Amino acid sequence: MSAEGDPEDTPADPQPTGKLSKLGKFIQTYHSFLSSFVIGVAGLVATSIWQYRQSQIAAQQARSEQAIAQTKAENDWRIARAEILSKNLNVLSAQGPGSADQRFGVLLSLTRGAIIDPELAVSYAMELGKDNPTYMRTVLEATGQKNYQQLAQGFKLTCTQRFGVQRATDICKDDVLAERSDAIAQVISDEMDATAAVHGPAAAGPMAILREEREVQAAPGKMEWLFDPYLEDLYERRVWQEIQRFEDFSTGAHLVASLALSTARTGEMVSSAEASTIEKFHADHRRWLGGYLLGATCGGDCRGKLVNAMLSGYLQAQGDYDEPFRRILVQPRAEAASAFAHLHTRLLWCQVDPDAVAQFRDRVLVPAFNDAYPDPGKPPAKTLAAAVEDLVDLLALVPEPPATDAAATAAWKKIITTLDKSSEHLARTYNARRAASSRERAAPPPMIRKVNFCGAPAMPDTSAGAKP
Repeated sequence: MSAEGDPEDTPADPQPTGKLSKLGKFIQTYHSFLSSFVIGVAGLVATSIWQYRQSQIAAQQARSEQAIAQTKAENDWRIARAEILSKNLNVLSAQGPGSADQRFGVLLSLTRGAIIDPELAVSYAMELGKDNPTYMRTVLEATGQKNYQQLAQGFKLTCTQRFGVQRATDICKDDVLAERSDAIAQVISDEMDATAAVHGPAAAGPMAILREEREVQAAPGKMEWLFDPYLEDLYERRVWQEIQRFEDFSTGAHLVASLALSTARTGEMVSSAEASTIEKFHADHRRWLGGYLLGATCGGDCRGKLVNAMLSGYLQAQGDYDEPFRRILVQPRAEAASAFAHLHTRLLWCQVDPDAVAQFRDRVLVPAFNDAYPDPGKPPAKTLAAAVEDLVDLLALVPEPPATDAAATAAWKKIITTLDKSSEHLARTYNARRAASSRERAAPPPMIRKVNFCGAPAMPDTSAGAKP
């Protein structure tokens, strides 16, 4: 036997009592490989993250450099534009027809090259239009992103458009801009056609100035004449669908169309079938305008301005305004006061075509008085007493009908007889107002002389766009 403590007699390492799983054996056998694999994957992930972040940094730097370059280019372009404008400022600021050709060439080049701001281009074009409206129109058509409100402000009504008559007075001084205003209206018409062809009337364009009803109410006459060439062209071509689209854009657009199209009828010869369609068309507009005139959204100031515009186009409306006028003149004073005030001023200072005055007297004032005072043997109803007195005031401002017109003379005499026999107060009011108006017309106050058409010499009607 071996000696105690001999290595050969030393017992071997104890064996594990349990068996290793397959995963444990795999890890035990290939632990070196697994360590290398894990370290490699971790390194690959870290490298990928680093490369991704580097690409993001590079992209951000590229965008920053691009933005810097773009900003620098824009600044350089602004500087270049300023230099170009400064070199041409003297040309653009010139006045008079002698410089029109030079101004036109410079302004058109600057506009087409987008070197000049659109609002500035329109301002210079307006000045150019005083000397050459054709040049102005060309520049305006080449100007993108125009402010149509700016164009509307440059549109000036002539005396014929404002009053239906033209006289040699200071108030008609804007008539020298008639051709320029007509060119502006033509630009509006052309761009309305282009906009409607691509997007329809509701798209951005000239219609934008009709979006707000109050802005249209503030200047109904101007808006009517500004869009008149476009609407009259649609009417003459019987494009009813486009007219309907125009009116559906906004209440303001409907109001403008009602005013413009009421005066578009000029006695055209049409077939019997078409005549019924046209009559219905005008009847619908007449009914709508009458309802709007007395509606809740049209206050006193609105009614006064509408009455002004309607009186100026009274002859051309061929009776379409008769019913709306009669309805407003028999309303309570609170609702009709502004309308009466405008009519009083226009009639007192003869700011109406004489033919229009005669028809207005016979077809509006006399019938309205008879409606408000139907029974000469009784005083008028309390609700109509103020309207009757206001009507008497207007009747005192119009001339008596000529003896050759038997029907008008008989109706007039009936009113005078009614006043003399039924109401001493109204008869006295009529006589006093008639005498006072004669004195004021003969010797108007100094501040009124420039707007007084009574006795002023007539001028040849050179206003562009005036309706026959």
